[in-house]
Amino acid sequence: MSLLLSTYLLFTMINTFHTSYNPPPVPPRAGYSRPQPPGNTPLVKFLSVMLLLLMMLTFGGFLYLFQKLNVQQQLQGNYNEDLTILQRLQDCEDGNVGEDAMTDCNKLMDKYQAVIARISEATEKVAGLTGMPSFKRPAAHMILQNEHTAQSPDGSSSNKLKWDQDHSFLQDVWLSSSRDMLTIQYPGIYLIYSQVTFSKQSDSALTQAIKSKEPQGRRNEDKEMLRSFCNLNPNKSHLCTASLSGVFQLKKDQQLYVTVTNISLVNRDSCSFGLFKLQ
Repeated sequence: MSLLLSTYLLFTMINTFHTSYNPPPVPPRAGYSRPQPPGNTPLVKFLSVMLLLLMMLTFGGFLYLFQKLNVQQQLQGNYNEDLTILQRLQDCEDGNVGEDAMTDCNKLMDKYQAVIARISEATEKVAGLTGMPSFKRPAAHMILQNEHTAQSPDGSSSNKLKWDQDHSFLQDVWLSSSRDMLTIQYPGIYLIYSQVTFSKQSDSALTQAIKSKEPQGRRNEDKEMLRSFCNLNPNKSHLCTASLSGVFQLKKDQQLYVTVTNISLVNRDSCSFGLFKLQ
């Protein structure tokens, strides 16, 4: 009887036992593989590549802007320095500096001329390599006006020869509104020439001359640069030609013109006046 009671109590205790732990997993069967969850590996790779490209573009953009700003600052500095040098050269030309500063003016002028010479040489080399025309230097070749168009509007007479702009050649040189003066725009060394033919004899010598008028603000005096003569021989010819040429240093706004003894004695079919900048 006691044995049966003990067996009953043991059975009751086994059936009423509870635990909070999960049961152990069931071991997989042989040949069974667990399915993997769907992954996003291609998308992650694409986003990584795009992020890397964006970082590279951002870095390259900042580097480009930095270099561009640096170049602009250098150009601005060079521009301000050039303006300062030009202002000092202008002061030297106007005589607004003392005698002690004239040495610096000469040095600045030497540097300026050296730079201009290098630019001219580089331009000539580029023109020779590319076959393009070189720098066009100031030049002029003037043809005399006919008797009708050469008359002054007020009827006054003048010994200055007037030139026909429509049939003449002008390059970076100005012709005055009165058609009798050439105005220099670029200073430098020029070759100047003139030829005048006379067809009538005169009691005085038949002469022609090239004269110069200084720019405004300087000595307002006309200076004779060149003069030539010719003489008519009635027994041999009815024409004589006076020619002249020379090389001169000309300034900006300097004016040149040709005068003759008497404009009524000139043969208008054979007269010319011109110049060409050498350097």
